[in-house]
Amino acid sequence: MRTDHRHAELRLPADPRLLRVARVAVASLAAELPFTLQDIEDLRIAVDELAAAAIDGCGPDSTLDLRFEVDGQELVVTGRVEGAGEPPPMHPVAIDLLGLVAAGHEIGIDGDDRVFRFTKRPPTTGS
Repeated sequence: MRTDHRHAELRLPADPRLLRVARVAVASLAAELPFTLQDIEDLRIAVDELAAAAIDGCGPDSTLDLRFEVDGQELVVTGRVEGAGEPPPMHPVAIDLLGLVAAGHEIGIDGDDRVFRFTKRPPTTGS
C-alpha cells in the first residue's frame, strides 16, 4: 500500500476541447492507486464536469490551472481560473452526478478567481 504524498500540476488554455488532457492526466494518476476502472471513469467525469464549469464563459486568454494531489490512497483535484469571478450555476444533473462520483466537491470563488475542488477515495473492502 502506498502512503506517499505527491502532486502534479497542469496549466491549460480555458478551451473545452482541451479538457481531454485533464481527463487523461487524472486517469493516469489514478491508475497508480487502488482505484477500480469504474473509479477511474468517475474521476474523469468529475474533472470534466468541474473543469467545464470553471471555464464556462471565459475568454480565449483565460487559463485553467489544475493540481492533482495524491495523499496516501486519496486523490484531490483542485482547479483555478484567475479573474473568472463567480461560476455560473451548475445544471442539477451535473450536481447529482458529482455527488455520486466524488467523495466531496465544491466550486466557487476565491477573491476574483473561480475555483473548484473534489476528492476521490478508493473503495473500502470488508474483512
